[in-house]
Amino acid sequence: MFERALAFVLKWEGGYSDHPSDPGGATNMGVTQAVYDAWRLSKGQAKQDVRLITREEAAAIYKERYWDPLGVSNYNPALALIAFDAAVNHGLSAAKKWLSDSGGDWRKYAAIRIDYYTKIKTWPTFGQGWMRRMADCIKECASLDLPRRLFINGVELKPTKMTYTADKLYFKVEK
Repeated sequence: MFERALAFVLKWEGGYSDHPSDPGGATNMGVTQAVYDAWRLSKGQAKQDVRLITREEAAAIYKERYWDPLGVSNYNPALALIAFDAAVNHGLSAAKKWLSDSGGDWRKYAAIRIDYYTKIKTWPTFGQGWMRRMADCIKECASLDLPRRLFINGVELKPTKMTYTADKLYFKVEK
């Protein structure tokens, strides 16, 4: 699931940017210069301009600093995607808080994010783009959403644990 979520994030984060209204400063593939510097130093490498970041480096940063600490690997894929996108766009602590506030429902998570976006002081500059991103995220989440109810031979089974891999979904169920 990480690769699919990463592809979504990279689609929206794009290439190099240093917009004067963006408090994050220079970014490439959504990785700020400060994050890139810290990550390279943690790997025993010298700092370098974020313009030179590779996709592989961006993927490693996102996995190590956002996906793994968020702990969404075994979540509903829709919730994992929206929470990861939020961690990248809003920070890890906000993404974790919204996981709790949403009760694990990706739709509520989306509503929380939209409400948050509208309160950011740079809304007039970036709001339209953020709403396009959210619309795309909601569409992607809808395509990933797991069934809320599972019936086999007319008997409803309640999923108690779900594990998702790239090509399979595993349920532990109780009657």
